[in-house]
Amino acid sequence: MEENKEFELNLSEETLQQLEEYAAEKGTTPEDVAEYIIYEFLRNQIHVIEKRSQETGVPVNELISMQFGRILTYLRDQKH
Repeated sequence: MEENKEFELNLSEETLQQLEEYAAEKGTTPEDVAEYIIYEFLRNQIHVIEKRSQETGVPVNELISMQFGRILTYLRDQKH
């Protein structure tokens, strides 16, 4: 099993705003939402993201940040 790899999220202002709004809607903190996305989604996708980075030449951190935004949008669009 691989050790935890470190990566850096570089979120746009728009994504940060969406994160804050989503957290407020859910009655939680942006940090808790970010942690949820990282551990429930990104952690399981990291190997695919790393492979895509190698194929495209786009830095892993950039792809991770883009995927974080997509997941956040997906969560916000869910009507529970």
